[in-house]
Amino acid sequence: MTLLTICQDAAKEIGIPSPSTLIGSTDTTNIQLTAAANREGKNLVSGYDWQVLIKEELHTTLAAESQGALTTIATDFLRFSNDTMWNRTTDRKYYGPLNNAQWQRLKASVSSGITNYFRIRGGNLLFSPTPPAGETVAFEYISKNWVDTTGDGNANATSYAADSNTTVLDEDIITLGVIWRFLKQKGLPYDNQFQEYRLKLSEKQSKDGAKQIIRMAGPKRLYLPVNEPEGNFSL
Repeated sequence: MTLLTICQDAAKEIGIPSPSTLIGSTDTTNIQLTAAANREGKNLVSGYDWQVLIKEELHTTLAAESQGALTTIATDFLRFSNDTMWNRTTDRKYYGPLNNAQWQRLKASVSSGITNYFRIRGGNLLFSPTPPAGETVAFEYISKNWVDTTGDGNANATSYAADSNTTVLDEDIITLGVIWRFLKQKGLPYDNQFQEYRLKLSEKQSKDGAKQIIRMAGPKRLYLPVNEPEGNFSL
């Protein structure tokens, strides 16, 4: 669905005239429908780690504490996927992000070692100890982009720029979000529509991506990043 078809569906359920154009329109209703769609998309991105927004970045280290701005390392960076940063060259984990006190204690007491730490300060990615140049550090992150403006199925923008733009997020959720947000903007009752939206949002989040099996007695085996046979071990 495009921005236009999302807002047309929402308009039908609200009971208002269906728009024929949105971007560039001076009609107040069309402007509010577009604003509601953009607000809903941005809130969905900020409120949950949707699997479609998760990306992997391979960063080549600099021989410096500061590795540069995160938005330079990954131009669509929004936030980290926690506990995913590893040095692929040395097979060692990066621990963090450290907070202010932890980082200053580290800098005051340790200048070298085999344990890697990182923090984010001023939008920059900092490493301690200072790594050699040329190593590969991988991490996963959440992209800020959720709108596809080119039609290739990949998100490359943070808001709708044309009526024909699509989204990589769930279109049903955005449609329901437009409905209750528009009603709220107009000062109309929206409790029922908001409850429907919340239920559908919870359902979509619970089914998003693969989920681990939770065993009350603990896992049957410890999963490690190695392969081993199930049996017939040589003695």
